[in-house]
Amino acid sequence: MTQNKTNITLAFLLISLMAFSCAGNSKNSEGSKGPQIEYRVVESDDYSQEIWATKDGQFQNTGIGDVVWIIDQRDYDGDGLEEAFIGESAGGSASWSSIVFFDKESNTFRKVEFRNLDVSLNDSVEKWNGKWSFTGGNDAHYVRFIYEKGRILKVEDYTKPKPDGTKELLVIDPNTAFTPEEQEAPFHGREVKKQVSYDLNGDGKNEIIEYSYQSGVRWGDPEVDYHWLEFKILSTKTNGVYDLASGIRGVTYRWNGSKYLK
Repeated sequence: MTQNKTNITLAFLLISLMAFSCAGNSKNSEGSKGPQIEYRVVESDDYSQEIWATKDGQFQNTGIGDVVWIIDQRDYDGDGLEEAFIGESAGGSASWSSIVFFDKESNTFRKVEFRNLDVSLNDSVEKWNGKWSFTGGNDAHYVRFIYEKGRILKVEDYTKPKPDGTKELLVIDPNTAFTPEEQEAPFHGREVKKQVSYDLNGDGKNEIIEYSYQSGVRWGDPEVDYHWLEFKILSTKTNGVYDLASGIRGVTYRWNGSKYLK
């Protein structure tokens, strides 16, 4: 009688241990589940690249691409679905970044672009206040963005104050003043000119500043002297006219009474 009772007790313990083991295996299986969406670049017959994605076991074309590459992919906004941080190009020197995501409402893949930025984005993603963020610039000036439900939001925009208190009243940056399509125009024999007006001498009448995009210029190269990397109107004046600066080189141009000189 005692022997039977022991056998029943051991059998009960064995069943309990098996049940616990099964539950544990199920939890581990869920925890080891891979990403719900994975992105890849696929080259098409015409040598362009397209973004494809594996979702719900199906490998499908997102319809996004031409000349593209994947920089990073993960769930940036915590909605349970992965997004891709990609680079895009029009085929020449112009390039920009985008976020590819799955839109639950339309049941399609879409993208939102980082456009008209005054900085170039870094090819990295970093945590900021518990969220994944995208940054560009340098210690003197940087901008930070986050992605949230199909939108790109600017969360930081820092410019280091100049030691002499000089402010920039107007900045024309070729990377933001011209669209990628306009930057490609000179390669096809078309010149793109633009204008902006500003009262440089305080007489109440605006002067016209005309500028055009020069193809083949490495805008970030500090050795380039005969092309302006940026056009800046400074808050300081010489002979009653605002000083100008050329961007990265830090050269200041001052009015001598008849023209601007370094």
